[in-house]
Amino acid sequence: MIVAALLMSYSLAPFAHDDADHRANYRHHRVLRVFDANGKVVGAFRYSGGGAGVFVTVNGASVFLPVVRRQVSGTGDQTVYSASQFSWGLYFINQYFSADCSGAPLIVSNAGPRPSSVLRTGSEVTVYVAPASNSQFLSVSSYLLGSAGQCQRYATPLTQAGWPVESSYVITQDHPEPLTVHY
Repeated sequence: MIVAALLMSYSLAPFAHDDADHRANYRHHRVLRVFDANGKVVGAFRYSGGGAGVFVTVNGASVFLPVVRRQVSGTGDQTVYSASQFSWGLYFINQYFSADCSGAPLIVSNAGPRPSSVLRTGSEVTVYVAPASNSQFLSVSSYLLGSAGQCQRYATPLTQAGWPVESSYVITQDHPEPLTVHY
């Protein structure tokens, strides 16, 4: 009887060990994810091109969308940021083919599998996707600095390397802000 009990405990030991390994393996492989305002998963939180964000598919093209900490108040060096909420995009300068900052912007970002650009207009955020072709030299006539900048016209059009827009997608229609990042 003692021998049977010992044999039984030895036969169950590997199962207990496997379960502990499985739990440790699960904790080790948990992935941070980006969630929209409705709690819907957008995708895994990743890094590409020096920034944090998420990879999504837009009209069949894989693109990287930057995710930045949400601004609560202030401007410049007096800006206050949220501890837990995020927004779409990284806005520095957007250049346009038109003289009045209308239409689609020149895409200059090469982060992700397909170059793309994110542009905010109020609460609406649009992703502009480049074609699956090499960059080219294109003429731009105006630019916006930041997300609330005023349109500035170049004295003479500039030639810049980048991509024209092949397609666009208003990401905030399906994934509204604020965004959160957690397991």
